[in-house]
Amino acid sequence: MTSPATPDAHAAADSGTGYGRAPSSHDARLTEVGPGTPMGEVLRRYWHPVASAEALTSDVPHRTRILGEDLIVFRDGQGRAGVVFERCAHRGSSLFYGRIEEDGIRCCYHGWKFDVQGHCLEQACEVDGGRRRNLARQPWYPVEERYGLVFVYMGPPEHKPPLPRYECLESLGDGERYYSSWPVPGSEVTGMEADYNWLQLYENAVDPVHASWLHSQHSGFQFQGTGTTGFPESYYDPRTVAERVTYHRTPFGVKYVQSYEDKKGPDGRPVTLDWVVELQVPNVLALPDFVRVTPEARHDMLIWVVPSDDTHHRMFYAIRAADPGRMESFAFGIKQNGKDNWQMTDDERQKYPGDYEAQRSQGDITQHSEETLAPSDRGVVMLRRLLRTMADDVAAGKAPLGTGTPGEPARPVDSGVFVRGERDGAA
Repeated sequence: MTSPATPDAHAAADSGTGYGRAPSSHDARLTEVGPGTPMGEVLRRYWHPVASAEALTSDVPHRTRILGEDLIVFRDGQGRAGVVFERCAHRGSSLFYGRIEEDGIRCCYHGWKFDVQGHCLEQACEVDGGRRRNLARQPWYPVEERYGLVFVYMGPPEHKPPLPRYECLESLGDGERYYSSWPVPGSEVTGMEADYNWLQLYENAVDPVHASWLHSQHSGFQFQGTGTTGFPESYYDPRTVAERVTYHRTPFGVKYVQSYEDKKGPDGRPVTLDWVVELQVPNVLALPDFVRVTPEARHDMLIWVVPSDDTHHRMFYAIRAADPGRMESFAFGIKQNGKDNWQMTDDERQKYPGDYEAQRSQGDITQHSEETLAPSDRGVVMLRRLLRTMADDVAAGKAPLGTGTPGEPARPVDSGVFVRGERDGAA
């Protein structure tokens, strides 16, 4: 007769189960963005895109949410862009239902009108248009336009930095223009919104090894141009990718360099190329064209990942190009089972997941306490460490990295595809 197993034996056999684990948690200092939060105060020291300048017209106001604040962005009849609080300063009706006029926006409820800086111009139902209207002020934020985008500054007025310039987007060439409006219904004006924390998308951009599994081995080749105008299939080799990627600090953030061999040299001879992607803090991403990979070409695009609140974000971009095909290759350059994401069934999403499925499935905010990081996560670790330092700096009364100073030159952006050994500092 076999004797019963002892409790100690069962415990040894079943070690590592989920029973009794401490509650999971997220890193609030990195992910929460409301007023007064550590990262919220960091992000409020920078300018952020709030709308496409081209798509923002004077027909209607647009509702948006940035850094946990409900805002209205509009363009008055004189062409001036404005960003104000959504709730009217009178009795709280939404200015989303307001009317755009030559010099401002008028509330639908009682006809109070405000200009782009929140000054009350008229109180329609009061004597003489409101004899004390100058005492009312709609909360507002400064805006500037550049590179086809409307930018907003939501931080302390005394710390407002200049709106940065970037070398890669300066000096339009013949026939070039800025593309900044998503060719996707509902996203044209106020950006492409997604329903999970901003950092999950942003740090994905410094996690190149995921492409060697998610975008190839698991779901099939999803980057358009693979094997022809884009990457060779060997680019994705998961057995070698970790040793082909290096991570680096830059003056404005972090970057990675991924080397691979391709037949893009003279006469089609094989050359070693460096694919370089740079992140400039707090939320700017320089991603080269992966559909038509062109070694030594001038970089032409920036992406901004702007938190809406703790569990949503919006993505904006600016592309300098003469051909709208460049914008289309970015907007539609990743396919899942040959389709755009919004065309897929639930069954297809499960079988052929892409970036959205992987990142959204981490949760509204990923639970950092449950992570098990590996050497290939070095870029993610570098970015998080830098963001924590920035939060420490703001808490100590210092300016965070990259806020800029008046008169500074356009910022260099180290991103693109380079023939190894043919540029200074090649990794």
